[in-house]
Amino acid sequence: YKDDQLTPVGLLGVAPSIIVTNPSNPAHGLKEFVENAKKNHVSRITFSRAGVGSTPDFVGAMVQQETGLPIQMISYKSGSEDVTAVIGGQVDMTSEASIVTLPLIKSGKLKALATTWGGQLASAPDIKTTAEEGFPNIRIGHWEGLFAPTGTPVAILDKMNAAILQAAKAPEVLDTLNKTSTEPGNYTRAEFTKFTQDEYTRLGKVVKAGHMRAE
Repeated sequence: YKDDQLTPVGLLGVAPSIIVTNPSNPAHGLKEFVENAKKNHVSRITFSRAGVGSTPDFVGAMVQQETGLPIQMISYKSGSEDVTAVIGGQVDMTSEASIVTLPLIKSGKLKALATTWGGQLASAPDIKTTAEEGFPNIRIGHWEGLFAPTGTPVAILDKMNAAILQAAKAPEVLDTLNKTSTEPGNYTRAEFTKFTQDEYTRLGKVVKAGHMRAE
């Protein structure tokens, strides 16, 4: 769909992305990971992604741009496959949504290096943010929003947005989201529209700097 074919209705939620590596890696955070790689003059660091334009692709580009590490992106078909590659030691690192990575981190199959969205995770406060690790510009979340066909009556758009805001306050919804540190959507239509525009502008700069191209 083209941008002008869809109208923003409301934000459903944002799951933070967590940069992870294999537990055998000695680093205990993104800063130490970067320092070790530079100290050891590592010539290539592989970073798995779920295809070009996926959230891990953006994180990998941001890590390269902000740290200067020699990142080589390795494409997989899905988020589960790019994470499995890190667990198996086929690639050095990746970044995936908290709903995918947190259970694997807590079971010892992955090691967290930093979380890339907002503040500390409610369900894993020991994982530092990229800002705390010294890289505030590495910032992205797995957000989901509701859109409607352009031309949908305003009254209907407002009614859908009101339903999202009401659901975001429901205890059962909040309880489910908190388990994976996913933030509920609480934007008005105007706020969500501005959010999408700001993300488009901000991430567009990453695309240009990283020379990202569709496969």
